[in-house]
Amino acid sequence: FTEMPTDNFVESSFWNFDALFQPQQHPARDQHDTFFLQDPAEAPELPAGYTAKVKKVHSQGGYGSQGYKYEWRLEEARRNLLRTHTTSASARALYRLARQEKFSPVKYFSIDRVFRNESLDATHLAEFHQVEGVVADRGLTLGHLMGILRQFFTKLGTGGTLGGRGTPQGPPLTPLLSPGITQLRFKPAYNPYTEPSMEVFSYHKGLKKWVEVGNSGIFRP
Repeated sequence: FTEMPTDNFVESSFWNFDALFQPQQHPARDQHDTFFLQDPAEAPELPAGYTAKVKKVHSQGGYGSQGYKYEWRLEEARRNLLRTHTTSASARALYRLARQEKFSPVKYFSIDRVFRNESLDATHLAEFHQVEGVVADRGLTLGHLMGILRQFFTKLGTGGTLGGRGTPQGPPLTPLLSPGITQLRFKPAYNPYTEPSMEVFSYHKGLKKWVEVGNSGIFRP
């Protein structure tokens, strides 16, 4: 896996929303869900050719989609915000990949901060870290995605503490490996930018309930 650049906490609505097929009237783009910037309020420029394609898909459809049939506005796409997910970095990475003269399979990942205007509770924060992964190749299926997710969550947290007294009189220190997150459920979901889409849940013993630990899907063309 190659790490994606994620050093831009400030992102344009275009890469955070529009390039990911999220309509401009979507509730997630309201101020009560997203932190918008006042200065600088707008992104200076967007890739002209790609922006035109995104506009067409939103307003007229394309690539198997009928679109949203509304008047897409450039000024809305240029609004700056604190990114709400690292999928904006994936959108940029896939754009760069599509511009290559010859396609080659890639695996990307990122781990970085995101920001949301949330009410704080046991499962929500206004600022948190998000792990992102993208695999681009031909012939991939939903089964491949589920297998990667199971492997990832099983290895997550593996390591743990050391056991034994570690003295000349006692047994040597031995690793006590935690099993990672193994209790998983996959639930069909809706994302504007993936189809099919799945939410990933794991059972939390402390909260005594199933909590969402991930979101996933097959990117739309």
